[in-house]
Amino acid sequence: MKLCAQKAVEEARERHLQMPEEKNGRIVTLANTDGKKYGGMTNKPVKEFKEFVEIASRPDANVLEIGAAYGTPYLMETFKKESMGHYTACELVGDQLRILATRIEELDPSKLSNLTLVEGPFPHKEVIDHLQEGGYDAVLASSVFHFLTEEEVVEAFKQVHRLLKPGGKLFAKMGTPYSGIMKPEAVQKAVEEIKKYLVRKTRPLPGFIENVRDRSRIKDSITDELTKELGITTDLHGFQFDKDVMKVFLESENFLVETCDYSPINLPPFKLDGREHLVVVAQKPN
Repeated sequence: MKLCAQKAVEEARERHLQMPEEKNGRIVTLANTDGKKYGGMTNKPVKEFKEFVEIASRPDANVLEIGAAYGTPYLMETFKKESMGHYTACELVGDQLRILATRIEELDPSKLSNLTLVEGPFPHKEVIDHLQEGGYDAVLASSVFHFLTEEEVVEAFKQVHRLLKPGGKLFAKMGTPYSGIMKPEAVQKAVEEIKKYLVRKTRPLPGFIENVRDRSRIKDSITDELTKELGITTDLHGFQFDKDVMKVFLESENFLVETCDYSPINLPPFKLDGREHLVVVAQKPN
């Protein structure tokens, strides 16, 4: 569903919607209609994907962010620039988009015209129908794809490829099996599945977890209070991404891979050895 940015501001003010208070460097997301929460975002400046912000800041640019929350640092940094292109913010929870719109209106009311809001789950049809095929210079998805099923992951990358202009780029950050919270036997099983995939190089992609709690140390390592602060619903399904698997998969989907490597996270207990996140930058060929 597409939301009018100005109307989103009005609705947010009528209902007194406000961004939750930041705790431990994170702002937890609101619950979806199914009652589940999908983590949080930070307000701190982010150096990762600096190139995405540079692209979004071009006057002729058209960019898409999947999982824009209340206005990620990437989005807010772009809107603070003197010049920028058009920015489509896609988000599962509509009230987060309404809060995002109020932040832009408070920053610069004239820039609401640079903002398109799309509510719903990517890559489902109700979202895809509101996006422009071959219309985006860059697509950003930070901490989004690890909430999908295997079928949704495959469809998400197909849709991103379809949505990008020739030469356009995907910027993505995703969870891995190596975050330090998975049970040793779960990590070992993941490694075995990864090895098999790298031999056969056909679907299914390894990494899907039907219930994250069942394969994790969450019960032992995360208190109920910390779970609440992190904005996590622990009975979610999830997907974990391996560097070598993703490189093979992206190339099979006709992406030119520029970056596909691990990055660290300093958020206990999600920390092990610097492989907590996988960062991807990939280009659709001209």
